[in-house]
Amino acid sequence: MNHNYSIYRLHSKVDEMSKFLDLKKIIEGDKNSLDQIRSYYKINHWAYRHYHSQDGFMHFRISKNAVFTDEDVYHQPDAVYEYIKKGDFVVELGCGQGANLIYLAQSCPEARFWGFDLQPRKNLTLPANAQIFEQDYSSLPQIADASVDVVYGLETLVHCSDKEKVLRELYRIMKPGGVMVNYDYALSDRFETFDWHIQTAIALISKGGASAMIESLDEWNTHFENCGFTIEKITDYTLELLPDLKRLERKANKYMTRPWLARVAFKLLPTLFTNNIIIGWLGYDACKTGYGLYKEWVIRKP
Repeated sequence: MNHNYSIYRLHSKVDEMSKFLDLKKIIEGDKNSLDQIRSYYKINHWAYRHYHSQDGFMHFRISKNAVFTDEDVYHQPDAVYEYIKKGDFVVELGCGQGANLIYLAQSCPEARFWGFDLQPRKNLTLPANAQIFEQDYSSLPQIADASVDVVYGLETLVHCSDKEKVLRELYRIMKPGGVMVNYDYALSDRFETFDWHIQTAIALISKGGASAMIESLDEWNTHFENCGFTIEKITDYTLELLPDLKRLERKANKYMTRPWLARVAFKLLPTLFTNNIIIGWLGYDACKTGYGLYKEWVIRKP
């Protein structure tokens, strides 16, 4: 599938949805407040377990050689593992159902792990070297200045409307030379440069995940630099994400290619759930066009 055909598909999908959904109402509805983000993950708990991972991993899989496997879910935590040393204090932003935290804490028993999330999974059995806090991670008063060695976040900072507020807090708690590994979504260019159809698709994808409007790669980099960090490495994994996105598109097709079924589902099911179906339907083409990106950043506090 070439670039132009993916653009055509995105345009067509937006036009098709507009026949049976009030796209403006979806986009202009409740913004990604802390309460909405919390509700999104509570309502979609079953969907994440069913469609992403029964083991509680909530991020997309990075698949090599264009072949999807369940083992691909370990790419991101394994990449974080490479930066953790004996005795390190490690913080996870948006630890969710705890799968990454537990996996890394078990793999690094001589490091200490703290996870923060608005809606963490309850009654988790954690290793002795791990702890989870239910709170907004833009303020971490229980962590002393310059005390953290490694911070990581997997597809979580995209939720934040004020990323620099979070990054300034991370700069405070990180040791000089401390590293942050961040996986997240970006745009190839600023939102306003795209045509109406692409803007609508981007807004629906952002809205569907209770995220702030997805920002361009340059905007992300500016946030990191404005807060004093040095960008050590940026790696693009967009192509490696496509097998997982294609899998979710096929599942979304069951609804979105049957307008009568979509109307019923969007009327009867919770909005924060049905909006997630839209992500599945649009995500593959958004990345196939090259407008949507999936990046790994490694940044350091000088």
